[in-house]
Amino acid sequence: MKSDNGAAPGAHTISGKALADLLLATGEALLCVLELEQHSPAYLKQARYIIDEYARYCEAQPAAHPWQLRQRYLAQRAALRSEQPFSASYLENHGRQLCHFVRWYHRQLGQRKVSWGALSVAELRAYWRTQPGALPYRRRILAAHLWTLLTWLRGRPDAVTGADLGALLNDYFAQRHLASRGRGYGVVLSHRAQFVTRRHLIWLEQQSHLPAGTAVPDFDSGPGAEGVEGSTKALFSYFVAKVDAGLVEGLRQPLVEYLGQLVHERGLAKSSIKSILRTNLALCRQLADAGQDCFLRLRAAELDQLVASLVTAPREDLLLRRQQVQAQYSRLRGFLRYLHGHGLLYRDLSSVLLSPPCYGARKPPRVWSQEQVRSLLASVNRGDAPGRRCYAILLLTTTYGMRPVDVSRLRLDELRWRQGQLALVQHKTGRVLTLPLLPEVVAGLYDYLRQDRLRGLGHRRVFVSLNWPHRPLRPAVVSAIVVGAFREAGLGRGCARHLRATVATHLLRQGEALHTIQEVMGHAAAETTQRYAATDVELLRQVLEESER
Repeated sequence: MKSDNGAAPGAHTISGKALADLLLATGEALLCVLELEQHSPAYLKQARYIIDEYARYCEAQPAAHPWQLRQRYLAQRAALRSEQPFSASYLENHGRQLCHFVRWYHRQLGQRKVSWGALSVAELRAYWRTQPGALPYRRRILAAHLWTLLTWLRGRPDAVTGADLGALLNDYFAQRHLASRGRGYGVVLSHRAQFVTRRHLIWLEQQSHLPAGTAVPDFDSGPGAEGVEGSTKALFSYFVAKVDAGLVEGLRQPLVEYLGQLVHERGLAKSSIKSILRTNLALCRQLADAGQDCFLRLRAAELDQLVASLVTAPREDLLLRRQQVQAQYSRLRGFLRYLHGHGLLYRDLSSVLLSPPCYGARKPPRVWSQEQVRSLLASVNRGDAPGRRCYAILLLTTTYGMRPVDVSRLRLDELRWRQGQLALVQHKTGRVLTLPLLPEVVAGLYDYLRQDRLRGLGHRRVFVSLNWPHRPLRPAVVSAIVVGAFREAGLGRGCARHLRATVATHLLRQGEALHTIQEVMGHAAAETTQRYAATDVELLRQVLEESER
């Protein structure tokens, strides 16, 4: 006989309020444990949110087995997600591409290159050729969107006559929400909620806050218990099957138990566990070939020998070899800490694995000549909206050396037209930087703002996307615009950082003091400005000649 909550009458039950108080009281201690396991800050932030949400849900629930409360929380959490609208980032990323597609589709219909409401694979490939910058993963997501959008357009006669694209896509996303949002949270966040709540119950049982059998109950009749844990069990079995059955038990069993911790408690991705298993399985095989049957006599020299055999980068590529050594050491440290913590290793060898520094060779920044900068600006086509926006961005980077993040965060209120000043708060230093608005900069910004930036937007950013939903540009987009301008001008590979170094170097050649250049560039320390002196070969030659006289 079973009770209403699905648990057997003799099973351990706890009131929802008591479990909520226990979760909140021990939440910070569990986060400290997760932090010691070197989880990322984003993981810890989400874990803290999940613990608080889990406690708030349990607080209003009647007494039940803790595992049943957890299963109900996960089910309720997935159901609530279906009521939420699409996020702004989702609409921005996919709405912009769909807007491009609808415009392209209208042109193809006008030229009778496609039939109404249909699109073949060849025609879809023809559209992708018009989008050379689309990433492969985004293409896969948008491909599903395109077929759904075409199916939906068949029932919209106004789409043929050219309805407002913003309203058209709003209606599409509204029906898309009703059709597909009932599947709950995304895979990553759902798994994270499952693993964090399970890990919390396991930790509470280990610390004797809950009786034995709470974290892994002895019944399978709970709602969704088989579905939630089935994938975890299958994943664990998949990795256990990869461990050599011929290894001695003293080497094989600790590795299998460590895999169980990675799968059941830490909830790492399959790809991460696969790389960790590959490295530590090689360690076990090396010890077995040496005639050892346990990890007690493991020495640091054997670890160095193992890592040297796993590094595959050529000897000429020193940076790549260091990165591979760093990755192998990182995969070994967790296993070594596990062995030492369980008394299977005399000494914690994870502390002796010192990763080599992985920094690129410090090179002076590239500097472009004045003629190349003028050629870059002259190559921009200012006859269309993308060209006018690109020209305005290039004026700010070539005149003031502004960072892409500062260009993207520039607001209309920071353009003081009457005073002839540009006053902005730098994102990197947090300081206010006031610069004069030069005539050519004023002309470029005026052309873009007057012709291309729509009025009445819900924000005050200067640079926005040219298509619906007209979101502010991200720093990465600003950087991509500068890189594309260099490529179109035939100047090769260039970026905003090169233009920033160019501005500082040209000011230095004009005889400006370093503290003046520091103020213009917005550097917090003078040492940062002094790096640009290394790019001025002519000035260094003059200083050397004067010192030799």
